[in-house]
Amino acid sequence: MEEKPKKKLSKNVWIPVVVLVLLVVLFVPVPSGVYKDGGTRAYTALTYKIVKWNRLDGFVRVKKSKVYFFPNNFKSIDTLWEMGQPEEESFLATVVELSVVSALVEPLEGEEERKSSDRIRFSVKGLEGIGVEPGDIVEIFYDGVIKESYPAGITVSRWELSGKNREQAYGGQWLDKSTAEGYDSNVFDFTDLQITKIYIDCFFARPLPIGQAIKFNGTLSDEWCVGDRIVCTYENACYDPENWRMEADLLTIGVSNWEPEPSEPGDVLCYKPVIYLYPEQETEVSVELTLDGNLTCTYPVYGEGWTVTALPDGTLTDAKGQTYNYLYWEGETGMDFDFSEGFCVKGEETAVFLETALAKLGLTRREANEFIVYWLPLMEQNPYNVISFQTKNYTDAAKLTVSPAPDTLLRVFMAWKGAEDLVEIPEQTLTAPERTGFTVVEWGGTEVK
Repeated sequence: MEEKPKKKLSKNVWIPVVVLVLLVVLFVPVPSGVYKDGGTRAYTALTYKIVKWNRLDGFVRVKKSKVYFFPNNFKSIDTLWEMGQPEEESFLATVVELSVVSALVEPLEGEEERKSSDRIRFSVKGLEGIGVEPGDIVEIFYDGVIKESYPAGITVSRWELSGKNREQAYGGQWLDKSTAEGYDSNVFDFTDLQITKIYIDCFFARPLPIGQAIKFNGTLSDEWCVGDRIVCTYENACYDPENWRMEADLLTIGVSNWEPEPSEPGDVLCYKPVIYLYPEQETEVSVELTLDGNLTCTYPVYGEGWTVTALPDGTLTDAKGQTYNYLYWEGETGMDFDFSEGFCVKGEETAVFLETALAKLGLTRREANEFIVYWLPLMEQNPYNVISFQTKNYTDAAKLTVSPAPDTLLRVFMAWKGAEDLVEIPEQTLTAPERTGFTVVEWGGTEVK
C-alpha cells in the first residue's frame, strides 16, 4: 500500500509561533541566581532584569525590588549595586505615636514594608507640618532602605495625609472634656474656614487667613474635600485652655467666598498681635492701643479700650463675666520694616529656630507655642525665610498704654518674607529683660510681600 506524503506546516502557522517564542525570550524573566549576600535574587530576560535586593549595606539591610533595563540587565549584581539603590518609595501607614522628634507608624495590611516590620520609626525633624495626629493614615515617602531593628528604621523625605482617613472614624481625643470650657455658639469667630482633614464622624478646619485647627463633629458629604473654603454654623462650642484646642458640633455648611483683602500700596497687615496680662495679684487693668493705621479686628471688642480683671495666671474677665486668655487685635499700618539685621532660615528649620529665638526674647513655652502654631504653617514650606524682629519702628507705630503701668513689658513682633535662595544678612542680637512684677507680653507678626 502506497504511503501518503506528510502535510507540511504552512508559513502562516510558523510565523505566530516564532513571534511567541521571541516575545517569551525578550520579555519573560527566568530565575538567574540566588546570591550569598543575604539572599538577593535575580530574574533575567533579554530586555530587562528584576533584582530583589536582600543585602547588608554597613549595618543597614536593603530589602527592595528594582527593574534594570537593557543594557544594564547584562551587568553583574555587584556592578548594579554600585550603580545606586532604588529611588524614592512610599507606603501607607497608621500613625501610632508622635513626638516633636519622631513618629512611630504601622504599615497597612498589604503594604510591602509590613513584611519587614509591623512597626517603623523615623525622624520628623525637617518634615512638613501636616497636622498629623495618632490614628491618622499617612503616605510616607522614603529612600527604599529599611534598617533591621525593632521598630524598623527608615529615612523619610516627606509625608502626606491619605484620603483613606475619610474611610475611618477619628480615633484620637482632640479635646479634654474635663478641662474644657463651654461657650455660646457665637463666641468663636468661625466665619470663614478651610478644611484640613476629613473623617467619617468629624472634620477639621482652620479659620482664614491663618489659625489653629478646630474639630467639628458631624459627617461631610462627598462634595466636600480637603482644602475647600467653607462657612458653617455650629452649637455646643467648647475650648480647652490647657491644650489650646476648640471643638463644636456642626449644624450647617456652605461655600465661603473668602479672598485675601487687597491692600493699598504701603499698607501692611499686622496679624494676630495678642496681649497677655500677668499681675502679681487680681487687678483691674486698662489697655489702650494707638495704631498708626486702622484696626481691622479685635476680640473682645476694643471700643474705647479694653478694661478687664486680670489674674496672676493670665486669665482675663470682662464686665460681663466672660473670660479670655489674652486680648487680640489686627490692623493695617503703613510702617516700614527694618531688615538691616535678622536671620535667613531654611523653611524646614523654622520651628527649631523660633523655639530658640522666642526663648531669648523672653516668651514662656506656652506663649511661644501659641506663636509658632500660628505662623509655622505659612513659613515651613518656603525654601528659606528671612526673619527680623522689629523694635522701635513697631512700638512707635503701635503704641501701647497699660494702667496700672507694668513692671515688665515684652513686645515681640516678627516681620518675615519667603526666599528661594539663601540671603546674606547680619545676625540680629536677641535679648529680653528679666520678667519681674506685673508683666505684660505682646506678640504678633506680618509677612512682607
